[in-house]
Amino acid sequence: MHPDILRQLAADHIRELVTEAGETRRARDARRARRHRPPAHLRPSTRLYAQQRESRPEPRTLVRSGADDRVESCRP
Repeated sequence: MHPDILRQLAADHIRELVTEAGETRRARDARRARRHRPPAHLRPSTRLYAQQRESRPEPRTLVRSGADDRVESCRP
């Protein structure tokens, strides 16, 4: 067989092996994640988490200006 054809066949075979290994790894990781995730009734709801994040007060930073120290709101 011609060397270029052999090289192409080898490259295709390696690409298939890499793809198959990646799929196997992703499937294993998904099973592991499902096994270690707490049951749905113990997980906080995403909506509740988002509402709690919105209701937090803004972070406050200590600002030094001359002789007096005061706390001001500051947005990053």
